[in-house]
Amino acid sequence: MNNKLSVENINFSYSKKKVLKDISFSCNNGITSILGANGAGKTTLIKVLTGIKKPLTGKVLLNAENLLCYSNKNNIIGYLPQNFDTYDNITGYDFLSYVCDIKNVNSKDKKQYIEQAVQQFNLEKVISKNIGNYSGGYKRRLGIAQAVIGNPNIVIIDEPTVGLDPEQRLEFRHYLSEIGKERIVLISTHILEDVELYTNNILIINEGSIIFNGNTNEAIAKAKNNIYTININADELTVINKNTIVIEEKRLENDMIKIKFIPKNNIIDKGKLEKEVSLENAYVFFQKYQNSL
Repeated sequence: MNNKLSVENINFSYSKKKVLKDISFSCNNGITSILGANGAGKTTLIKVLTGIKKPLTGKVLLNAENLLCYSNKNNIIGYLPQNFDTYDNITGYDFLSYVCDIKNVNSKDKKQYIEQAVQQFNLEKVISKNIGNYSGGYKRRLGIAQAVIGNPNIVIIDEPTVGLDPEQRLEFRHYLSEIGKERIVLISTHILEDVELYTNNILIINEGSIIFNGNTNEAIAKAKNNIYTININADELTVINKNTIVIEEKRLENDMIKIKFIPKNNIIDKGKLEKEVSLENAYVFFQKYQNSL
């Protein structure tokens, strides 16, 4: 089933501080990544979408039905928080069985759902062991299994690869790509390498507002109009710093420095410069500089 999520004019405040400001976006099946600095509003947005927090205004529509009107979204939305934890003295199987009960999975289908999740996320070796004996990688697998079990329309994951080693991150990215084929997957993350590899669309949030909504190529293309690259020696660095906004420095051989920057005036001859922009550069541009040019 092709799902469509439409978020319309979400506003949220803690006391008198406005944390989310007219948040609106839409997405279909596939992976959408939510990017932003700490305190930008990412976690609050996730809590609104999962029903943990109630917004002041707005709608969250899944296939034209307002999820904010549902008292129990457990069978519609799967959620994996950043700090996923559970009781150490129960087995992984018993935990997944409990999750099925919370999601109102039919008792006749429960065993099938659990076996499917165990196989999909390679949990066969540990599923009968107490969770306290799991490694960090296996706990993360169990976390994504409990989010997906019951076949929800939407899966929301906060920092999916945090704390994992490179091999585990590679494995987890594969899982995300697979589950994104049949449902909407929303990911809050700060690891841009992961975003470039598996995401379909990105939202960049700054101070509670969406400042970019599109795919990674669009983000890079927009930033590329303003970001330039030049190789200079140390003596020229003062001139560059005075007349540009430097966003990246890299030491090269022979005391040369590769600089990526945004010109502040026309002193720099932009016609002779290269344009070499990464998603990380684009992210910095949208977060800090686009409103100051």
